[in-house]
Amino acid sequence: MAIDLAPYEAPIKEAEQKLEADTGAASQAQADLTSLAQSLTGYSTQHAGDAGRLQGNWIGDRGDLFGVRAKEHTEALDEAAAWAGRTAQTIGDATSLVQQAEQEVEKLLREFDADARTLADAAAASKDPGAEQQARAVIAGMSARYAKEAADVVDAAKGRLSQLTSNMGGTAPSGSTSSGPIGSRASGGGGGGGGGTHASSGPPMTFPPSDQYGSGTQIKLPGGQTVNAPNERAAIAVRAALSRLGLPYVWGGTDPNRGMDCSGLTQWAYGQAGIKIPRTAATQTVGQKVDIGQIQPGDLVIWSGHVAMYVGNGQMVEEPHTGSVCHVVPLRTSNAGEPFYGVFRPSA
Repeated sequence: MAIDLAPYEAPIKEAEQKLEADTGAASQAQADLTSLAQSLTGYSTQHAGDAGRLQGNWIGDRGDLFGVRAKEHTEALDEAAAWAGRTAQTIGDATSLVQQAEQEVEKLLREFDADARTLADAAAASKDPGAEQQARAVIAGMSARYAKEAADVVDAAKGRLSQLTSNMGGTAPSGSTSSGPIGSRASGGGGGGGGGTHASSGPPMTFPPSDQYGSGTQIKLPGGQTVNAPNERAAIAVRAALSRLGLPYVWGGTDPNRGMDCSGLTQWAYGQAGIKIPRTAATQTVGQKVDIGQIQPGDLVIWSGHVAMYVGNGQMVEEPHTGSVCHVVPLRTSNAGEPFYGVFRPSA
């Protein structure tokens, strides 16, 4: 029986609907206010010029009074022009902000659909009678995480819109409230394995050449030990992952030079070996499932929300969580109470 994804998509689509707006009307209002600001500026310039010429016809107190009144009118026109310009800019910034938020939620929905469909198709093709139930549980968990991200995007957009409104009378620089990702991925998150391509700030890191970690099926571990992978593709993936030691963890990150999350690391590492695996931890249960007693370098150790790569000698490499970096740790089967899916060999 095929798994209907619509109920799992509903919370994400609900967030998307909250961002729907008549951007056409907003754009027209922005254009009208911009035109008004330009006209008022023109009137101010003309008024100042005419007043200067006329003031020469007055003598004494009357001339001084005329000059004061003329200046007041010019300043009033300038203030009105500035208000119209600021309001037009605010409308433009708000429109861009809503559009950006909507695009981010749409991207979350696409990512969820792709990963959930992979799980649903795998369950449908499986002969295991419990495969569908397990897939539904994983998809439900993914739906909850993606729905929270979508809600975070909406809440953040509301906060920035409120800030824009409060700044209408000020002089905040254009774009100061709409740069960067809107939702929670802007600052990283938990130890899950979400999608996305956001990278951390700062200069790119530099890494040692790949041959530092061996060649062929041989792998040189950081401690000096030498191990052998089951095949060359697995060895390439391990060496690639080891080359990222010290790389900052970035929630949703896929940039091998600036930051990745746990599943971003394993996906990228296997990509260097020419093997394409899904994006999130829960969907990287590909290839051959092996008993942990038969684990070999390159095998993936997977939980419901985390993944690491076994490198040999009882160790695995992982991007653990926000605030940490890619490092090698002893092999384990527990991870913050998350369900353990097992060990998988993508290179099989």
